[in-house]
Order: sequence, then C-alpha cells, then structure tokens
Amino acid sequence: MRISRNGEDWGEITVRTDGQQVHFHARGALPKYGEILRVWGMRDGAQPLLIGVAEPDGDGLAVNRTMSRQYLASLGYAELPDRYFAGIRASEIPSGTPAELAQTDDPLVRQAMQDRDVNVRREEDRDVLSCAFEKNHAFPLAFACCCCTVKSGRAELVWDRKKGCPVWTAP
Repeated sequence: MRISRNGEDWGEITVRTDGQQVHFHARGALPKYGEILRVWGMRDGAQPLLIGVAEPDGDGLAVNRTMSRQYLASLGYAELPDRYFAGIRASEIPSGTPAELAQTDDPLVRQAMQDRDVNVRREEDRDVLSCAFEKNHAFPLAFACCCCTVKSGRAELVWDRKKGCPVWTAP
C-alpha cells in the first residue's frame, strides 16, 4: 500500500498479521533537508495512528513496528488503517475522509478521489490527483488520461473545483 507525503507518493508500507500481532514495514525516500519523518495510518472516524519514526536504512528511510490487535483496538483501530501518510508532524496529515475531500459534482473524479491508489493534494481552487502509471498497475485516472501529465511513472490530473473541469497543463 502506498504512503503519501504532501499529496505526493513517498513510499510503501506492508502490513502483515500474525495471530494477535500486526507487523508494519514502511519504506520511503530520504527527505530533502534531513527532516525527521513519522509514518501515520488513518481510517475514517479515527485519530491518526503513529506507526513510528522513520530511520535511515540503506538509501532510504524505514519503519518496522509490531503492535498487538488489543493495543490497536484501544486506539480506535479495531479495523486496520486504510491509508498511510508520512510527515514531520501530525498537522501535515490531510484532514477529512476521502469522501469529505471529494467535493465535486463529477462522479468519475469523486470516485477517483476515494480510490486508495490515488493521492489527492488540495490547492487554493484545485485538486491535484496523482497515481501510478506503470505496466500491470490499475489506472484509476484512465477516464481522463488525455488531461493527465506523466513523469517518473506517476500520472497527475489537475482538477479545477470552481469550474468542475480539468486544468490543461503543458508538460
């Protein structure tokens, strides 16, 4: 599952259950300015769950943590998180559920915003949706592929919230 930071793809997390234990293994890119990054899990209706502080690991950062199901349930996570974020502080985590962030009349854009493989970054009057654009990966932005820009294996769609249409961008 992908981890986002500031609406961009940062890394990946693997969650494995073993009886009453849940193992989290997150891996991501080194930050530009040597910031100390934390990884959080989120689920609708729950407070952010701190998975851990990322530590240097080879050419990136990693978090390895094991939590009991009982401990997770005491924090409001009877169900595991369904999205993950990295940042310096909890205030960087997008507020609102994917459904609350999806404020558009377009049903396809709204559905894409709620897809767990799509990162949404809110700007002044637009939303920037991004997802993987790679062979053998689902492409949730296919309905608007002619409006996307693609670089480094990521597709990006800029959506004007006021006009309810894509913003045409030049590569």
